[in-house]
Amino acid sequence: MTELEAINTLLSVIGEAPIDSLSDVTVNEITDSALARRTLHEVSRDVQAEGFGWNTDRGVKYVRDSTNQIKIPKSALKVSFSAARYGDLQYVVRGLRVYDRNRQSYDMTDSEFVIADEVVTQLEWEDLPHPAQQYIVIRAARIYSDRFVNSSAIYVYTTADEQYARSMLIRSEERSNGDNML
Repeated sequence: MTELEAINTLLSVIGEAPIDSLSDVTVNEITDSALARRTLHEVSRDVQAEGFGWNTDRGVKYVRDSTNQIKIPKSALKVSFSAARYGDLQYVVRGLRVYDRNRQSYDMTDSEFVIADEVVTQLEWEDLPHPAQQYIVIRAARIYSDRFVNSSAIYVYTTADEQYARSMLIRSEERSNGDNML
């Protein structure tokens, strides 16, 4: 599913005509298509922040820059450091920089690099697996219709779809992780 198809799905839920291209949607416009795109991006970020196998990396190394700070990419939604590796969990992320709580400083002169135990990254729409795209679209459509139309008939219809899509996303995640009941 393309981002254009996703936005057109949101528009169809409220009975609006589809758009032909993403160039029809600008960031500062207050049109149905621009609001649909913003809602889609907001929901995508929220869903991805949960952290799934397809957007979570372990053991990510971040290197100190010329200002003696360790910067985190904007695409990082969640970064955690292991207590086993760094006693007392001295490192945390504040803003987009690593902060040393023991020294109460962003200055990493003593550390050339740090290794993040787990990093959850926000992926571009095209890089998301289909079950994630499906869930995000349905959830975004429910939120979008509730915000801008406020129709209980639409809400009831899309809530059931959202629950089903969420269960398919979780099932897909469990399959890819190879989890079993034992």
